[in-house]
Amino acid sequence: MDNKPVLKTIHVGSPGILRRIVRGARSLTAKIHPAPIIVLGNQKSGTTAIAALLAEATGLAVTLDLEREFTDPVIDRIKTGGMSMEAFVKRNRLDFSRDVIKEPSLSVFFPELVAYFPDARFVMVIRDPRDNIRSILNRLKIPGTTEELTDSHRSEITRAWDLIVDGSWLGLAGANFMEMLAQRWNYIADSYRENPDQMNLLRYESFLKDKMGEISRLAHRLGLETRHDISHRVDHQFQPAGDRDVNWLSFFGPVNLARIETICRERMRVFDYAPSI
Repeated sequence: MDNKPVLKTIHVGSPGILRRIVRGARSLTAKIHPAPIIVLGNQKSGTTAIAALLAEATGLAVTLDLEREFTDPVIDRIKTGGMSMEAFVKRNRLDFSRDVIKEPSLSVFFPELVAYFPDARFVMVIRDPRDNIRSILNRLKIPGTTEELTDSHRSEITRAWDLIVDGSWLGLAGANFMEMLAQRWNYIADSYRENPDQMNLLRYESFLKDKMGEISRLAHRLGLETRHDISHRVDHQFQPAGDRDVNWLSFFGPVNLARIETICRERMRVFDYAPSI
């Protein structure tokens, strides 16, 4: 009888599974950064490009979205009282271990973030709501003239994106999803308006006009040293691009465009975005 030990091979399957195993192991020893730079702003407002370029220029480690929130989002529980910010950060401790943390969904939790990270530095990226919402709808494959979401539209919306499209959990009100998206833009804009001394504002439109200059100036305001040349990276497409060529009226139609501008008009003026109607 052969008494040699049997060596078992463990098949981890796809590279995605292996990556999750590696992330899980790294999370066990990851230390939460006590004073990160946190980049906020609505989804599809340019936060990924700005955070990535800022990190590359200054040689810092960066998180471009909290990975667990893609597949198993729980961030809404912070607002409803089902989870503390401390528990949420510890749940995502690997992503919160880096120097620069970009996560648009955190933009509605500024008071909670300041309480947990009193030494953090904050960046708020603002983009014209008409371009911002158009880019969100492009991402979700929803025509801008749509007034009510169909089952076909909803099939493109994951739970993570549903928390963006439906702002009822934030206490927002709207006659339809378009009004909800406009109210969400207001909510995030108000976060900056109420805390301008605690945030470094960057308009996305200013970034587009002078990417290297805006990143350099942002780094300076944050007290960071620019160490690397990013000229070869400034035009890299960090996220799928929306259709910027179609004008607002053609994309939204008069009804939805009027909805957005009516709801966002007051805040648009604060950030120098002129109404079109």
